[in-house]
Amino acid sequence: MTTLPTVADFDAGVVPPWSMIRTMPAEARGVAHSLIDTLKANRMIVLRSGTHMLTDAEVATFISESPDVLARTLPMIEQWGFAARDDDGALYSPHLLQREIRRQERARRRAQRNENLRRFEAAQAAGEIPVGDTLKAQQARKNGMLGGRRRNGETKEEAYTRRIRATEDAARQRHMPLMVSVPSTQSAETENPNQNRNRFSVSGGSVSPVGSSVPLGIDIDLDNYPISTPTSDETDQTQNPTPAQKASVSQAILTDTVEKVMEIADFTEGKRQQYPAIRKWLSEGCPPHVLIEAVRAHKQVLTTRPNHMGAFQGPIRAAWEQYQVQTPDPMPEPVMEEWEKQARADLAEDRRKWSDLMQQLGDYGRAKREWAQTAASLGRPTELTLDAYLDAYRPQDVAA
Repeated sequence: MTTLPTVADFDAGVVPPWSMIRTMPAEARGVAHSLIDTLKANRMIVLRSGTHMLTDAEVATFISESPDVLARTLPMIEQWGFAARDDDGALYSPHLLQREIRRQERARRRAQRNENLRRFEAAQAAGEIPVGDTLKAQQARKNGMLGGRRRNGETKEEAYTRRIRATEDAARQRHMPLMVSVPSTQSAETENPNQNRNRFSVSGGSVSPVGSSVPLGIDIDLDNYPISTPTSDETDQTQNPTPAQKASVSQAILTDTVEKVMEIADFTEGKRQQYPAIRKWLSEGCPPHVLIEAVRAHKQVLTTRPNHMGAFQGPIRAAWEQYQVQTPDPMPEPVMEEWEKQARADLAEDRRKWSDLMQQLGDYGRAKREWAQTAASLGRPTELTLDAYLDAYRPQDVAA
């Protein structure tokens, strides 16, 4: 053997399983056991001493075997794959090398997981990721956007090509034209009097009388395929209503609303399951206090503990509609005091500093201790939360 094996060689069966040694002759099996046991005891893989390569006589002495027995059995041991020689001719154990390669691979994956966890915690502490989110859930969403894991025997390039092709096929299927008949504009005098009036045209899975046809989206999506209506001057104007735009929701308002709803509703499921429904209501324009009051009112009439926000969809919709009838004009936003502006600005700056400190040190405990000293010297709160900063910056004569 001229080169050291790789993990791919091990998986391909170049190195036989150790249990196959039981099928060897007794003399060769004993020498192989002496060789592997000596290497294990000395935490070695290859029979070298520094840069010196051990000869067969020195190997026999090292493993406590007779030189003539080693010379007689070593060719069979190498032929069966329980010993091999590297490029310099040094004797080594493929099984111990395989175990060392896999150990290093496990250590590399463990270090990668720890690095991903460190980055996730730093981003979560900086407020870039919701508090209730987890690294496993975030990775699952990324895998879902990439189309899941690769199939068996599939390379990254093949998987990427397959996912792109599947996406294009799905988009093409959604917008496949379906031929729908419209009344013919041909005059009755020019029609063939002998023509069969019961003929049908089969196109795109539909059956319709013969006539003029126009393409129509198979999902009948009028927003994507608007219908043209003729005007008085014989020109077409496209009717395409603009869908209602969803408003962006700040993370602070969303988090505060979720915490209050969780406290009132006492869900059986965790906070992470309630974020999507509450974010949907807030982005559609429902004020947070209307949502919270609807949840509080409906919770009083419930006889069982709710699981998630699905139990409050109807009451929230009714409360919001009633609120819109009573107050059609949008409520003016409250004027933010100077101290609150300063608190929010300092919080954003401190979160960026905390993220940089975490990336620099790579140790959450050490970064926490150093940040506590930095915050004390600056006169800032140690907790990087909005409530802590508002409490610290709020004047004493202003009620909380």
